[in-house]
Amino acid sequence: MIDLPTIWFGILCLQIALYILLDGADLGLGLLSLLPKKESEESLMMQTVGPIWDANETWLVIAAGTLFGAFPLAYSIILNALYIPVMLLLFGLILRAASFEFHTLAHNKKIWSLMFGVGSLMAIVGQGTALGGLLGGITIVDGQFAGGAFDWVTPLTLFITVGVAFSYAVVGYAYLIKKTSHEMAGNSFAHVLVAAGVTFVAFLTATLMLPQMQYVFLSRWSTAPANYLLFAIAGAIGLVSLLLCYDLLRKRHREHLHTLCMIIFVLAMAGMLVGVYPYLIPPMLTIQAAAASEKTLQFMLYGIAPLLPIVLAYNFYLYRVFRRHMGPSEREGY
Repeated sequence: MIDLPTIWFGILCLQIALYILLDGADLGLGLLSLLPKKESEESLMMQTVGPIWDANETWLVIAAGTLFGAFPLAYSIILNALYIPVMLLLFGLILRAASFEFHTLAHNKKIWSLMFGVGSLMAIVGQGTALGGLLGGITIVDGQFAGGAFDWVTPLTLFITVGVAFSYAVVGYAYLIKKTSHEMAGNSFAHVLVAAGVTFVAFLTATLMLPQMQYVFLSRWSTAPANYLLFAIAGAIGLVSLLLCYDLLRKRHREHLHTLCMIIFVLAMAGMLVGVYPYLIPPMLTIQAAAASEKTLQFMLYGIAPLLPIVLAYNFYLYRVFRRHMGPSEREGY
């Protein structure tokens, strides 16, 4: 018999993963736009993501719709528990989109570059605090959220948010190195190492806080076969990280740095999923308990089956067309 809730959980995770992977560079460059730099460099950074940034956000919209349709109980609980982080994320995305369009046509581009960075920062903080609140645990009584509006404000959330922000900065720098001239990206190699170091420390500290909350993820490290998968994933992350550091120190293979960052992201997300499965809201609500009726899941499957390949093909086409390097002499616009 087909396990529809698990299939939809896999589809939801795929959508979220694609959003993080594709929009990560945009958010990272948004953070970097807050740092002091020449106006020509700011414009060039904006142009590197000009043709693709709005298409990347498509996956977030699809993921939200999937969560609402396939797991309505989880949707209602998460939205009630994490209303402030979700609103911060949405307002950040709106500000980022408006700033990007105004930046293209405005005479005073500096203010809109700043707003693009502020919007990106809001979106990142919204994502980090939502993830921290979700992993920290949500109080559920009789299938409803029973906590307060600020339950997500914890030290764990703080370190997860810092880790998320600097991980996006790493991807932003790597994407900048990949897409721009070596002269502009020359100082970025050292910055990637620093941002990666802060990311590692922040996530390690957050992980060490989890035992105090009796988090389900920790028990998986001592339970077969999940522990074998987790150790294999951790080893793979270590090897790819070493390769990334080696290329950064040698300032070589700049076109591969972004790919290595993406591999680390995928492995980290896979490790988290192994650690929390089958919980959708750990450690309280399972996938089966949160799922919609079987008929609803079957009906939705007919709609999502052709949609995913179409959006994937669209993203692939965009990245294929706009894959070339860009330099300071590029004209404004996209």
